[in-house]
Amino acid sequence: MSTTGAFAKRAFDIAGAAVLLILAAPLLLVLAAAIRLQLRRPALFRQVRVVGSGRLAEITKLRTLAPHSDQDAIWDPDTSWAAPDQHCTSLGRFLRSTHLDELPQLVNVLRGEMSLVGPRPERPYFARQFGLEVPGYHGRNRMPAGLTGWAQVHGLNGDTSIHDRVRLDNHYIENWSFWLDLTILARTVASTVASTVATAVATAAGSLTGSSRDAPGSSGNAPAWPAAERSPQELTVARSELIATGSEPVFSRTSHGGSR
Repeated sequence: MSTTGAFAKRAFDIAGAAVLLILAAPLLLVLAAAIRLQLRRPALFRQVRVVGSGRLAEITKLRTLAPHSDQDAIWDPDTSWAAPDQHCTSLGRFLRSTHLDELPQLVNVLRGEMSLVGPRPERPYFARQFGLEVPGYHGRNRMPAGLTGWAQVHGLNGDTSIHDRVRLDNHYIENWSFWLDLTILARTVASTVASTVATAVATAAGSLTGSSRDAPGSSGNAPAWPAAERSPQELTVARSELIATGSEPVFSRTSHGGSR
């Protein structure tokens, strides 16, 4: 990317993130209040991620997991590929399925730690592993990490192929244009709105079905969970031993030490 392109992308990030944050503020306040009331813990979750070549930053998400007991201490959000499903609240499942838990990262974009569009930031533990195992992985760090990306609008979220993500991330970087960023953002907004409406409708339908089955004179077993609350397939837990790969990247800013 040229210097002019980088400047234009950053200017668009600032303007776009500011507008989106203002528009999303009422929704964020409602969701944060609901999380606080449900979990009795801070609504925001902070985690260190790799956001570029040699750069780390603490990104912010809405909390989706309930507190876990001491017997679950073996699970570590920094070194486990996915959280145990039993810790995810019903609201958390909704936030994850619609990606609304990522909205607080608009603040990271305003700070200059991320971009609106780019490869998704990864945890340092897995970034080191993928850098050794996946050809071209480090190439995706040529551009700042993004709130959404070319891989994400192609459905590569969660437990999907890292090789495919890397291929699409590098394709985006090598073919970047302002129009491509606008296309990705438009597709992301459309997908988020569609999934939010679909999840809400499915949840409401499931609730109505449950009420009907629980009514006097009704028969049958307890209703199944609505689609938005079904337990997803448990993902593979990452290897417990860290792969030694030399020097660590430096922090781009001081950590807040936020609670998980």
